[in-house]
Amino acid sequence: MVLLISVGVFVSLMVIFLLLSKLVAEDQESVERLKHLVDAMQNMSGGSSGRERNNPKGVRGLLRKASLILGSPRWLRDLDFRLQQAAISFTGAEFMVICLSLGFLGFLFGHLGSHGTLWKALVMAALLFCIPFAVLQICRKRRVKAFAQQLGDALTLAANSLRTGYSFTQSFDMVAREMLPPISVEFARTVKETNLGIPMEDALVSMAKRVNSKDFDLVITSVLIQRQVGGNLAEILDNIARTIRERVRIRNEIKTLTAQGRISGLIVGLLPFGLSLSIYVINPEYISLLFVHPVGRMLLAGALAGQLVGILLIRRIVAIEV
Repeated sequence: MVLLISVGVFVSLMVIFLLLSKLVAEDQESVERLKHLVDAMQNMSGGSSGRERNNPKGVRGLLRKASLILGSPRWLRDLDFRLQQAAISFTGAEFMVICLSLGFLGFLFGHLGSHGTLWKALVMAALLFCIPFAVLQICRKRRVKAFAQQLGDALTLAANSLRTGYSFTQSFDMVAREMLPPISVEFARTVKETNLGIPMEDALVSMAKRVNSKDFDLVITSVLIQRQVGGNLAEILDNIARTIRERVRIRNEIKTLTAQGRISGLIVGLLPFGLSLSIYVINPEYISLLFVHPVGRMLLAGALAGQLVGILLIRRIVAIEV
């Protein structure tokens, strides 16, 4: 039993180390995925290099083998797409292996730390299981925000390239070479997809789904309409770039004006927990009645529900669409 627990802890720690090392990798890993696809198409005969990429060694190889157990249901494919949006080079099955490993580690430490209390171990397991999903959501939001900040300059660069005689694909390649990640990564991927034979319309729609930005949806809609009916694409891109810059400016002003409301929501949400923790450290017997008495538990449940409603209302008030 001790050996089994030791092996579980070792595997869980290795998976956590792999997750941290992958999350700090640069967005260029998305481009490397596409390069591997190009190399695989060029080596259709099944050379040794292709087999090595399909069967990685080391910790990633163990993670790949463990992920095969989960299969490929629909929700895993959706998770694959969300990981691509966050520029995290994991498959959905590999990501779930990481979550399950963290959950097992949390259950183990919770069980040992609580001296065999099952519900505490389950709570700890659930918390650690949800940590990768929270990290995934944060990475997605940060990437979308960074993409939106760069989009105006990228459209201006593409419009100027079109005026100098470049084609539409060449203007995208110019953006990929001159701009910084994450926008350069997505434009480079779109260019490589078109070079592989994918129609430009399909590549643009796929890029819009990966980026998940309302501003870029406007760009894609305008470009697709222009490719159908014609017109001065450079002028269209300039107008869209001007509109996007104004939206970014207004969005930043609204963020500044609503900063007080957002800080108030954060303080209101964290103050009861901080106060309860302080009282528990100073006088545990004074506050322990809330956790052991039925009326105290009802009061705690009501307080948590009220906290949740208040946080949601404050977020709703300060969330102004532009």
